[in-house]
Formats: sequence, structure tokens, C-alpha cells
Amino acid sequence: MFHDFARRAPGRTVLQAVWWDFIALFCGVVARILYRMKVVGAHNIPRTGGVLLVGNHQSFLDPIPHAAVAYDRQTAYIARSTLFHNKYFGALIASFNAIPLKEKSDSAAIKTALQVLAQGRCLLIYPEGGRCDDGAIAPFQRGVALLIRRAKVPVVPIGLEGGFDIWPSSQKLPRLGGRLEVEAGEAIDPEVLINDPDGGIERLRLAVDRLRMNRRESIRRSTQGRFPANGPGDQLLVAAPVSDSARANHSQSPSSQINSSINANA
Repeated sequence: MFHDFARRAPGRTVLQAVWWDFIALFCGVVARILYRMKVVGAHNIPRTGGVLLVGNHQSFLDPIPHAAVAYDRQTAYIARSTLFHNKYFGALIASFNAIPLKEKSDSAAIKTALQVLAQGRCLLIYPEGGRCDDGAIAPFQRGVALLIRRAKVPVVPIGLEGGFDIWPSSQKLPRLGGRLEVEAGEAIDPEVLINDPDGGIERLRLAVDRLRMNRRESIRRSTQGRFPANGPGDQLLVAAPVSDSARANHSQSPSSQINSSINANA
């Protein structure tokens, strides 16, 4: 991998790329030891060019399996600006390609995200706007459609399962038991989503949830039902009708819509 940084991490120095690999490998080894992390579908992520990765958000652990499934491409992330308040932790996650996003409209972060994709790199977003409350996927916010329309790059759905049981938002620290699995689906042509903003985004949400359910069933089989815990996450999503509030979002500024959709670690 080290000899292929120009493809895997365009625009990054060799030192930056080596550091990303080190952190990703170290965290991946820890996750495999503690949670028997399983990665499926890495071959579905295009080897070159800008790629938008769209995943469900269950816990603060999520960047680890997402880095593992997209290891070949050295993914960049959108992260809450508050995570950068501690200068040492902020420097650490910035070295791991994190892009700070303020709670309010942050055109600079959006511009940076688009530049990352234009450079031919991978960018991960969480369109739910924050971590889930119950293990199930929340509706995707409409801003992701605007980001797809502006970037015009392939979109890869990624489903993750197990993170909520390990580290729910109500808990300060992660549990040491559990299972963690992630699966990348086939890349979607952005034009398919651009031509039908509402239906396309719902299709993307359902694709992510199907992948999540694949991993949920896999964990159940491998643990003989011990994990994950029964709950709302057992229900496969069905297409939701477009609400009046979603239609109202058309009138919001592009920056505010994108900002609310890609706030990765709320």
C-alpha cells in the first residue's frame, strides 16, 4: 500500500499518508481484538477518483470500521468543530483527515469537503445529522442531495452494525464486549440521485439500512443471538413519504442544508 499513495491519498504528503495508515491499522487491530470487527464489500469502493461515502451513525467508534472498509482510499471525515477545542485531540483527528464543521452554517467546511472530492479523494458523511438514539436509522436530511449535486461523484452506501450496543449516545465510555461489522454496497451513479432528489435520497437511505441489516443478521448468527440486543434496529426501514418539513427545506440556503446533513459527530 505504501507505494501507492498518489492514488490512495492524492494531495497528501507521504508523511501524512503513512500516519493515516498507522492510525487506521492500529485502531483496526484493537477493534478486531475487542469486537471481532468484520469488514465486507471493500472492493465496491472505486479505486480512483472522488467518492462520497454515506453511512449510518451509531457511535463515536464509527470512523474506525469506516476507515477499515475504505482503507484503500484514506477517507476524510466531517467532524463537529467542538471536537477540535482540545488542541491536542483536534490535531490528532485533523491528522486523520477530519474536517471541522461548526454547528451553524459553515461555508468554509463545505468548500473544503468539495475540494477533497475534487482532488479525487474519499469523503465520509453521516446524513442522519448525528448518532442514532436506538440503533435504527433516522431519516436522511436533504442537504446530502445538494452535496451530491455539487460534487457529482459516485456515492457508496455503507451499513454499520454493533456500534450502538457497544457505545450508545447515553453512555460515556464504550463497553468492552460486543461485535462490530461494516459493509460497503455497490457505488451509485450520482445522476440517479440528482435526477430525483427526494426519491433518490430515500433510495440511498434504504440501501444503507439493507447493508446494516445484513451485518445485524451476521452478528446474530455468529453470536447465536447474544448480540445485538433486540430493539428498534431489528426493523428494516420502508420508504417514508416526503413531509411538509422536507419540502420546506427547499427554501433553505444550500449551506445550511448541507451543514445539517453532514454534521458527523453530533
